[in-house]
Amino acid sequence: MVDETHAQVHQHYTNEILSGKKVVGLYFSADWCGPCRQFTPDLVNFYDKMNARRGKKDEFEIIWVSRCRDVDSFGQYFTHMKWLALPPQEAMGQRGQYLGEKYKVKSIPTLVLLDEIGNVITTDARNKIPMDKAGIGFPWRSPMSVLVSTLVPKSFRLLVKTQIAGVLDKVKAAMRGGGGAAAAAR
Repeated sequence: MVDETHAQVHQHYTNEILSGKKVVGLYFSADWCGPCRQFTPDLVNFYDKMNARRGKKDEFEIIWVSRCRDVDSFGQYFTHMKWLALPPQEAMGQRGQYLGEKYKVKSIPTLVLLDEIGNVITTDARNKIPMDKAGIGFPWRSPMSVLVSTLVPKSFRLLVKTQIAGVLDKVKAAMRGGGGAAAAAR
């Protein structure tokens, strides 16, 4: 955002712009949505508050996944935000659709919080912020995930995540293929 009426668009590499962020929020909203227009100013305040905390400065980033109907609406609504956004063509296209399906977005506004390796912390942050405006419990992790992220190094968690994703992909492929290699061996 440049000012209340102008937004400036810069392209960034995802890995570079999110480097050092401990929590990444995916914010699904649109200019035409009344509840979104009510929640966005609260989210701006919350975002500023979380990023100003001592010892946790700038560890939280939000990426807006627009559900606006056109690029002009995207640009006008984006002037109310202080964070990043998917390019409008991507947000309103296949990538935005994919992200909505992946995180089971049923309505807007929705705020999904991810940890530094992309694991879901919560898909219900939109409802948690009004109940915890001071952010005392932020990012509202389960006690088990706090224990794992404290005891298990990030590199090992990322390795395990990629291995599990690979196994899940193979299982899904086998299920779609009607049994895959097992059926061919019979």
